Amino acid sequence: MTAIPGATKKKQSAAQQIARCMSLLQKLPRERATESLFVELCSWIGELEPSQRPEILTSTLAAAFGKTIEEIDLVLRKADRRVEFDALVPETGYIRDYIEWTRNTEPPTVFHFFVAAVTLGATLGRAVSFDKGAYSVFPNLSVMIIAPSGKCRKTSACNLGTSIYVKGGGTLLADKATPEAFVDALKDGAQAIGLIYAPELAVFLGKQKYQEGMIPLLTALLDCPKEWTSRTLGRGETSLSNVALSALMCSTLDWMQTGIPRDAFGGGFMSRFLFCVQESTPRSFPLPPSLSEATKKALTLRMQKLRLRKGVCTFTPEAREWYLSWYGSRQSMSIDKQYAGYFERKPDHIIRVAMILKVSEMPTASQDYTLSLDHLQRANDILGWLEERLPSTFDEMTASAAGEDQTRILRQLRSNGGMMEHSLLLRRNSSKLNAETFKRAVATLKEAKLIEWDAGARTYYLTTEGWG
Repeated sequence: MTAIPGATKKKQSAAQQIARCMSLLQKLPRERATESLFVELCSWIGELEPSQRPEILTSTLAAAFGKTIEEIDLVLRKADRRVEFDALVPETGYIRDYIEWTRNTEPPTVFHFFVAAVTLGATLGRAVSFDKGAYSVFPNLSVMIIAPSGKCRKTSACNLGTSIYVKGGGTLLADKATPEAFVDALKDGAQAIGLIYAPELAVFLGKQKYQEGMIPLLTALLDCPKEWTSRTLGRGETSLSNVALSALMCSTLDWMQTGIPRDAFGGGFMSRFLFCVQESTPRSFPLPPSLSEATKKALTLRMQKLRLRKGVCTFTPEAREWYLSWYGSRQSMSIDKQYAGYFERKPDHIIRVAMILKVSEMPTASQDYTLSLDHLQRANDILGWLEERLPSTFDEMTASAAGEDQTRILRQLRSNGGMMEHSLLLRRNSSKLNAETFKRAVATLKEAKLIEWDAGARTYYLTTEGWG
């Protein structure tokens, strides 16, 4: 095709075609993003096997031409592509209104959804619950927003939601440098309720000596104990009552690898989190319109009213039957041990998300806290959407030194449109790898079919699997 430099489909592999297309899209000036070029690119992409199309190719095409994912899907007719997250957002209620309020901002919909869900759950605290016999499930979510630095505006998305949360009367726990300071901020109230906000996770959970103990402390408190007591914080016995903490933390995979203590990946800490991972956003607003102040005030008022809610959630008969069936079927799943902890906690994660969906859509006067079949299925679909990125995310976070080298090379190729000449890629890694270790790293990637090598052009190309 003429749109991709130096390309004829008969002479190039799918990896080479995709790399050249990605390189073109990433560098395409807006004035060259014509409708005729769009049609030509869609025609070419549509001829690739669906299994060969990395998801990022679609989102990059959408961003380059100012299209929506739905418009791209309509053109490509990609029946097998995973459902776009917008389809999972409730049609009415607080979360839907919040999503519409942020529609003309650049963070992807999934970021805005989970910011709204976390802040709503933090507002409810322990006032809304679900009885599971030996313990209660509360709507406190712990979410990691993960994206490359600057690309998806993750901090901007979080700041919008936390601003409404604070204006609605919520307690924001941020920048508490030590475990002692963190507990001191909670101990004076009858309830230890609040939202832990870490716009830079590597700073909040850094490796400094004075932050030792933060991870085991949070691991215990995120379970919302009725009573919690510590005798190891240096100032005698300290107690907290009626704990209900939510967490909203931002990071890049680089920070997760290099800036987070290794014990954060053990002991159950990470399994308490939902990982919301995006590498790009289909939204592009060079000059975005101002957000509606009237809508923000209305959302803040509703957040204040949500703080007054109190009730115990139950299942409808249909929801109970579905949950029991789903719970039984999961026992036969084969789960990789590195994220088995998350799946052990998934039953409660589903209930938490379902509770938030329910309260979000409840009319002001309603006292019906019954969770329907739709609430549970939608919650399960939302978590399933996140789980598609779970294996690769955990692989990158827990990579060994050799694995980090391979991850870095893949990231460099992605940022360069999916292809790079050998000499350039070697130079990019010369400060960390010598020629022999570089050779071993790329050999492993080739064996794993994450990259391919064009000996004639002396160029590496990402495969579809390598795009992740």
